[in-house]
Amino acid sequence: MAENLIDTQIVPKQIVFKPGGSPVGFEVVVVNLSDRFAGFQVEVQAAGANPVRQRDWYAIAPEVSAKIPPGDGTHFQVQLLDSPVPGFVGLMNMTVRVFSLELADEDREVIQVQVEQGQIPIPLQLMLPITEFRAAPGDQVEIPLKVYNPSQLPTLALLRLQGFNAAWLPQGNERRLEIGPGQEIAVAFVCQLPDVTQTISQRYPFTVIASHSQGPPGEANASLEISPAGRLTFAATPSQHRIPHKWGWLPGWYGPPVEYQLRFENRSNLPQNLTVEWLNPQEGKGVTCNMTPESLMINPGETDEMVLAVKGRRPWLRGRSPHPTMGALLSDQRLGNASPGQHSLKLQIAPILPLWTVVGLVPLLVYILWALSWLNPDNRNYGHQEGVNAVALDGLATKVISGSTDQDIRIWRSEAFNIPWLQQDLGLVGQAGKAVRAIAYRPVDNNQVVVGLENGDIQIWDLLSDRKLDNFFYRKDDRVLALIYGQDARFVYSGHGSGLVLAWDVDHDLDDLARLTPGAREPARSQSFNFAVYGLAFVDAEEEVLAVTGRYNQLVFWNLNTDDQTVLPFRRGGQDDYIFTVTTPDMRSHILATGDNQGWITIWDVTACLPDIAAGRAGGPDCEIIDQWPEGHGGEPVQSLALSHDGCYLVSGGQDGQVKVWPLNRNGTRAARYPDGIWVAQTRSYRQGNPFWGPRITPPIRSVAVKSIRNQLIIASGGEDSQVRVNAVNRPEAGCNPMGGQQ
Repeated sequence: MAENLIDTQIVPKQIVFKPGGSPVGFEVVVVNLSDRFAGFQVEVQAAGANPVRQRDWYAIAPEVSAKIPPGDGTHFQVQLLDSPVPGFVGLMNMTVRVFSLELADEDREVIQVQVEQGQIPIPLQLMLPITEFRAAPGDQVEIPLKVYNPSQLPTLALLRLQGFNAAWLPQGNERRLEIGPGQEIAVAFVCQLPDVTQTISQRYPFTVIASHSQGPPGEANASLEISPAGRLTFAATPSQHRIPHKWGWLPGWYGPPVEYQLRFENRSNLPQNLTVEWLNPQEGKGVTCNMTPESLMINPGETDEMVLAVKGRRPWLRGRSPHPTMGALLSDQRLGNASPGQHSLKLQIAPILPLWTVVGLVPLLVYILWALSWLNPDNRNYGHQEGVNAVALDGLATKVISGSTDQDIRIWRSEAFNIPWLQQDLGLVGQAGKAVRAIAYRPVDNNQVVVGLENGDIQIWDLLSDRKLDNFFYRKDDRVLALIYGQDARFVYSGHGSGLVLAWDVDHDLDDLARLTPGAREPARSQSFNFAVYGLAFVDAEEEVLAVTGRYNQLVFWNLNTDDQTVLPFRRGGQDDYIFTVTTPDMRSHILATGDNQGWITIWDVTACLPDIAAGRAGGPDCEIIDQWPEGHGGEPVQSLALSHDGCYLVSGGQDGQVKVWPLNRNGTRAARYPDGIWVAQTRSYRQGNPFWGPRITPPIRSVAVKSIRNQLIIASGGEDSQVRVNAVNRPEAGCNPMGGQQ
């Protein structure tokens, strides 16, 4: 048996204690039974006491005894100050523990305490199961709470939540409860967070205080952290300036600076110290930009402006058109992809000496020659006279074919658009007789084109002889709004205003084709849709599934094998809502892009849903929208889209008159480096009605086409201003890792 080194005696061993009355004590005598000097300590434990409660219910003197020799004893005085279990009444056993660090031993004795009804007020006990909350603006947060009455008396409690704006608590910040003796009640406060700009992203500490009629108040503390949300918007007005702003025909080395107002609106819940950076200074040779003020402190919900003063050195004879691109930098980057982005500003710098001041009558002669040449857009022998509705590039991007409201079909030399003295317009292929709405190259050898007309006619033209090979229709006056060839050039598919999509067998040689009788003809197959059809594109390499888009924001897959129609879920639209355009890349047809008149560009990945659709299996499609954005053209309608052969670049033309390139990642999403795309071209605005005071109109772009040739993108576009444009753009870096060589 182990030897006991400590002897403990307690006097008395039974006491009566009334909380709130006089302290009651007892003595603890400790004798050192060991053979060496030792110090002793005393600790009192009570059954049912809260183990995390501070030792405030009793006092011991001394707290630690001096070291005493073997056989000697020491005395401790213990006084009870409060009940170890608030509200307890009855007989309680307390354990007195005596221990010594030197002896590595302890001794325990039990004392009985009769606890009477006390006079000390007892606080309510509060417990928050969750002490750290996290939410986003607009969320509703429920704060659960448990309230315990430890006393032996019923009480009326008032709970009050402090630390939040009272408007955040729709049910109020107070709760009144009747709580019985020893009863626990669960309650909750509901916090409804306001919208983004009224909820600063930070940590909000709060306290719940419980006051009651039977004692002092109790409290519990927690915090609510609001996550960052929202975005900053960035707008620049005007979008275009001229140096000098007035009287540009007068000589002068520098014109007065022109000013752009850069307007920022903080629609987030983060205060931002905002600066603006000139992103492409290499393009602005001789141009200086000064920002006033240099930075903006803009709080949530606020709108403020910077003034960008631009000054440019004027060339002697030939004007310049730099496009300074300004990017906004935020002090707090927690908004991630919601940064305000960048704006490309248009600037025209007039020459110092216009040519007419130098050469006198030479401009008149030049004008006369120009008026008679192919350079004059009003010369009926050259170019279109009305809006260009459709353009297409041949396989090598050396030629562009165009169709217009003026009923002309024209062919153009691509490279001549970058060499001013070369003739761009190679001439008239033919006159269709009605406005041309759609056009497509024959894919095999590009020696023929098919055109769709306003009156429902479909014509096939030979580009080698400039003669019409065929002219047919299914229903008169059923507008042809979309045309595509199959890759083997046997079938042409046409989309019509009535909702019909027709497949035409055009696999004939030239002699047979010439002998076909013009007029009404039965298509090889047909399918009817309940909306006007504006766009067609194959979504699989086998050309078994055709994407059909049009009015009411409709996007439908037509299975050519089973004739099944599968409607893809998209934003619901009314009779004035259209998906104008749909496109897929030749090498990656599972990537599909659409553009609509609400300004949205949407990119789909049909990998998951295509097998079910192609196999004709029932069930909802699982096609995935992998990226979409509404402000590619300033919220204006997106009229036309075209994807490069490898699917690495998306070209768009919009109602705002702009042509843009969107570099894409390999999965089809936008490259993060170009969130606002890359500006390529712009139609020239004019004043409608009065040339001085009439409203300024920017003609829209109606059609775009793109080919990727070596390290360049060849982009063709046609606009309502009757112009055909061809731009050669160096392929921007993107996350697509495009294949090298000709594509």
